Amino acid sequence: MRNEPQDMKIKVGFGKQMREIKVKIAEGDIPPYQPGDTLDEIGKGRNRLDAYAKVTGQAKFTYDRKLPGMLYGRILRSPHANATVKSIDTSAAEKMPGVKAVIKFHEAFRNRSVRHAGAGVAALAAETEAQAEAALRVIKVDYDVLPFAVTKEDSIAKDAPTVAGPNSENVVSGKRWNESQNEYEDRLEDQKTRTEEGFKKAKHIVEGTFRTQVQVHNALETHGVVCSWDGDSILIYASTQGTFSCVGEAKSARGPTKARNAHVISEYVGGGFGAKFGLGREGVAAALLAKSAKKPVHLMLNRREEQTDAGNRPDSHQELKLGLDAKGKIQVLRAYSWGTAGPGKSGAGARNQVIYDIPMLDKIEYNVRTNCGSARAMRAPGFPQGAFALESLLDMAADKVGIDPIEIRKRNDSHPVRLAEYDIGAEKIGWKKNRNRNPGAGKGPIMKGVGCASNEWFAAGGSGAACLVRIDQNGHVEVRNGGQDIGTGLRTIMAQVAAEELGLKITEIETFIGDTHDPRCPGSGGSTTTPTLMPAVRLAAHNAAIELLHLIASKMKWKADELEFRGAKVVRKDGRKLSKEISFKQVCALIPDDVLEVNERRPAMKIPGRRRPRANYQGFADTNSGVQFAEVEVDIETGVVKVKRVVAVQDSGQIINAKTAESQVRGAIIQGVSYALFEDRVMDRQEGRMLNADLENYKIAGPMECPEIDVTLLDVYNGKNNTNSMGLGEPPIIATAGAIANAVANAIGARVMSIPITPKKVLAALEKKRKNR
Repeated sequence: MRNEPQDMKIKVGFGKQMREIKVKIAEGDIPPYQPGDTLDEIGKGRNRLDAYAKVTGQAKFTYDRKLPGMLYGRILRSPHANATVKSIDTSAAEKMPGVKAVIKFHEAFRNRSVRHAGAGVAALAAETEAQAEAALRVIKVDYDVLPFAVTKEDSIAKDAPTVAGPNSENVVSGKRWNESQNEYEDRLEDQKTRTEEGFKKAKHIVEGTFRTQVQVHNALETHGVVCSWDGDSILIYASTQGTFSCVGEAKSARGPTKARNAHVISEYVGGGFGAKFGLGREGVAAALLAKSAKKPVHLMLNRREEQTDAGNRPDSHQELKLGLDAKGKIQVLRAYSWGTAGPGKSGAGARNQVIYDIPMLDKIEYNVRTNCGSARAMRAPGFPQGAFALESLLDMAADKVGIDPIEIRKRNDSHPVRLAEYDIGAEKIGWKKNRNRNPGAGKGPIMKGVGCASNEWFAAGGSGAACLVRIDQNGHVEVRNGGQDIGTGLRTIMAQVAAEELGLKITEIETFIGDTHDPRCPGSGGSTTTPTLMPAVRLAAHNAAIELLHLIASKMKWKADELEFRGAKVVRKDGRKLSKEISFKQVCALIPDDVLEVNERRPAMKIPGRRRPRANYQGFADTNSGVQFAEVEVDIETGVVKVKRVVAVQDSGQIINAKTAESQVRGAIIQGVSYALFEDRVMDRQEGRMLNADLENYKIAGPMECPEIDVTLLDVYNGKNNTNSMGLGEPPIIATAGAIANAVANAIGARVMSIPITPKKVLAALEKKRKNR
C-alpha cells in the first residue's frame, strides 16, 4: 500500500474505445479495476442477500417496530390552504382515554403559518391508534383564514393573493445568490441579445410549449419513526434515506429535539425517492411526544398525509425555441420555464439544456409559489420534466429538417458511450422495421409507433463514506456501514466488493447496514451511494487482506506483495504454486488479538486506510449516459395508450452486480411509464385541497400497465474511483416519458404536448390534426 500520492497510467473506456490516461492516485487509495483483471464477484448477477428475509417477512421495517409500552402518535392537520394559527385548545384531548402527550406545532416549531391544506398543527400520542384518532377530533383550532392560490395560473394572476406571507413574491426569478438585481437583468438581456442573433442565422427554427404535472412520491413505506428516550439520549428507528442526517437533526442545538446523543437504526427501508433525508416534522413530533410521555412513540404517516405533506416532484410550463443549421446541428436554444414547488422559493427548475451540445443558450427558470405541499427532491430532480420537453422538441426538429430522430441526436451528441448506445438500442427495438415513415397513416383503430430519448447523470461519488471490516480467528467476516439501503441492494454489493478483495464468496461475508454506531455514509440521494461507499468498502477489505497476507508471509517466509486471496485460500499472483496450501481460515487463525478490524478510525497496522480520499480520479467521462426506446400502441377511437416495450441501454461505470443494476433500470422505467401516462396531483382551486390524495384516485402504473422491458448494461471502465462505479438510481427515469411521447407522436401523427398522456389529450391532438388538414 502506498503512503504518498503516485502518478500512474490506467486504462479507461469500453469495448473498442479504450485509452490509457495518467492519473494521480491519492494518498491511501488504490487503483481502479483494469481490463483483464480476474474478477470472481464483480460484475456477476448475484441474488440479494436480504431477499429471503424480505419475502418471508423476517425483515423488520420501521413500521414493524414494536417497543415495550409503545404509544401511537397522530398529527392534526389544517383543512385550510393558507392560514395563521391564532390558538389551539388541546384540553379536551388531554383528558381523552389513553392520551399521554400532546404538542402544538406553533410552539415546537415557532411558526404559526399554515401554507397548505394538510400542514400539521398539533400532535398527540395515545395507547392505541383508535384512541389517538379519537383525541385528534376534539382539538379546537382557531384559524385566521387567508386567501390562497393552488395553481401556477392563479398565483401568477394580476390579483393573486400573497402565497407565502407579507413581503414575499409569488414568482421568484432565477437570480443567482451572488449577483445583484442589476447584474441579473444585464445577464438576461445579454443572453437574449446573443440568442436573437443566433436565431437569425439558424436555417430551421422549431418551438413549442410543454407541460408536466406534479408527481408525488408514494414510496411503499410511508415517512415515519419510532422514538425512545433514555435520559437525554434518543434511539430512533427511521424510514430514511439519511441515517446520519437524522442524527444531526436530532442533536442540533437549533432544532426542537436537542438530544445530547442520537442513535438511528434503519435496517430496512421501504423505499425512498428523495423525500426522506431528515426526520421531518413528523419525526420531530414523535421525538417530542416520546420525551413528554416518557414512553416510546410510533408515528408513521398514512397515505393521505404522504401525498399532501411529504414532498413531490414540481410541475413545469416550458417554452422552448430551438435553432438549427441546414444539417440539423443545434445552434441555439431558448428555454423559459415556470414551475411550482409549493410555498417555497426554489426547487422547481427543469433541466432542459443538458444531454446535447448546445453552443448558445438563453435559459430562465421561475419558481411560482403556491399553497400546496412543498416539493422535495424526487428521482433525478428537474431532469424528467426537462427531458420530456427537449426530447419532444428534438423529434419535431428532426421532422422539420427531414432526418431520422436518431440521426439528429447523433449529430448533436458528443458523449462517446451514448453514441454507441443509440445503435445498440435501435437494433433491439427494430427501429428501421417498426418506425412509421408516415405517422398516423394507418387504418387503425390500433396505431403503432416507436420513439427514443436519452439521459445523462453525473454521480461518480466522493468523500464522506467509511467502512469497517471485522475478521475473527474463525474466519468470520463482517462488513459494516451505518448507511441505508433504500431498495437498491446495498448489502449485496458491499459483500461482493469485499469478497473480491478477500477471495471469498458473498455468502461468506456478513454485511451490516443502517446503524449509526457503524462508520459514516452520506445520504442516499443523487445516485451517490454506490460510487461513494463501494470504493471505501474495497479499500477497507483490501487493507484487511494485506494485513492477513503479512501475517502468513511472516510465518512462511513468503513475500506478502506476491500473494493474494482467491478461492478462499492464499495463492501467488503470478499463478505459480506455493510450497504449502493454506486456506483463508487458517490465515485468520493467526490473528493475534482475536479480531482484526480495519476502518477509518483505526487503520490496520501502519497501512493508512482511513476514510477514502476526497478527490476522484480523472476518468473516461464525467457523466454516465443512457438511451431508451419505447414501442407503443394507441387506440385512436378511445385515446388509450399502451406501452408495449421499452428498450434501455444504460451505462453506470463498471457494473458491480448485473442483477441489482438491471433491477434499478427496470424500476425507474416503470416509474417513468407511470409518470408519462397516469400520475397527476389534482388540486381543488376553490377549496385549496388535493382531491386525489389516495391510491385509488391517484393513478399509478400497475402490473397490467407495465411493458416488456429489455435492459442492456454497458460495462465502462470509467476510472473515476477505485471501483469504476457511477450512480444508477436516477438516470434511467429521465428518458422514459420523452421516449413514450415521441412514440405516441410516431403512431398517430400528432403530438401531445403535456404529460400525463391521457386518452382525452390523445383524442384532442387527433382532432386538432384533422382540423389542420
